[in-house]
Amino acid sequence: MQNPHDTLFHHVMRHPAHAAAWVRSRLPATLELAIDWSTFAPAGERVPGLRLRSQHLDLVFVAELDGRRARLVLLLEHKSAPDVGLLSQVLRYCVHLLHSMRRASGRHCQVVPFVLSHGGPPVLAVPTGELDPEVACALAPMQPRIAPLVEDLDPRSEQELLQAPLPPAVRLLFLCLQQSRRLGAAEWLRAIDRWSVLLRAVESDPSDADPYDLLDAVGWYLVDTSDLDETQVQVAFERHLSHPENQRMTTGQRIRMESREIGRAEGRSEGRSEGRVEAKAETLIRLLQRRFGPLGQQRLDQIGAASVAQLDHWTDRVLDVSSCDDVFAGA
Repeated sequence: MQNPHDTLFHHVMRHPAHAAAWVRSRLPATLELAIDWSTFAPAGERVPGLRLRSQHLDLVFVAELDGRRARLVLLLEHKSAPDVGLLSQVLRYCVHLLHSMRRASGRHCQVVPFVLSHGGPPVLAVPTGELDPEVACALAPMQPRIAPLVEDLDPRSEQELLQAPLPPAVRLLFLCLQQSRRLGAAEWLRAIDRWSVLLRAVESDPSDADPYDLLDAVGWYLVDTSDLDETQVQVAFERHLSHPENQRMTTGQRIRMESREIGRAEGRSEGRSEGRVEAKAETLIRLLQRRFGPLGQQRLDQIGAASVAQLDHWTDRVLDVSSCDDVFAGA
């Protein structure tokens, strides 16, 4: 289940105008000029192939590159705390995306990963465990590697983020994520007052995103991550909006709270279920590869789409048949 930081990141960045603006701000000029931005669009949160984890992949967009000579796949990843597995995780996603998108489109593809980080410095070195430093140094050139485009919010000042050349909703997102672990309730109320111009800019932004839906998401993010309650956030926002009557936080507030509790419980259950399926799929793949050798992508896709019952049935058959095809016979 997503944490509140992931939820807000997805809520804002799922809109192509917001994602494209951030991506353009991070890309080298040569790449920015080579992309046909009129073709920038979501690729869908689930991509073809075996699931890589129990949750959705982080946001994936596609665009035409270099006069349509290739398709560019852009992965937007978010980290709200240091993660020693960051580089290996991003590498894994990118290899999967590259293979899946090429297979699905039949075209040449390139992948570029982006990482938005806050809550501690991003870990941009591959852990070497207890290896001797000289041994690790000798191995380093031979290891798979990737260099995502990283934006770390922590070192940036509030004023810098307020004035960044980005859509208002993206600036508000960055400020909320950056300040989430720094401010108490009273400080948050003062921050909302300081961001009054930005709140009105979100409200009047002509993009396709519903501004009050975005402000509602920000409001609930503050409730979920700070000591502020719904009423405090509602009143603080209303002081600065041109049309406060459109703010929706208190509409059906009790229903919303009950729904959130139900959603959390369902999310925990779904997460456990998806995690169980993924673990069984990985076990089956490992057994098949040890007995019959590498699997083709079609077979991996079949395993990735299977139910728990199917996975159990195939796993039971691995030791009783003479070929990989026989495991799936009659599937």
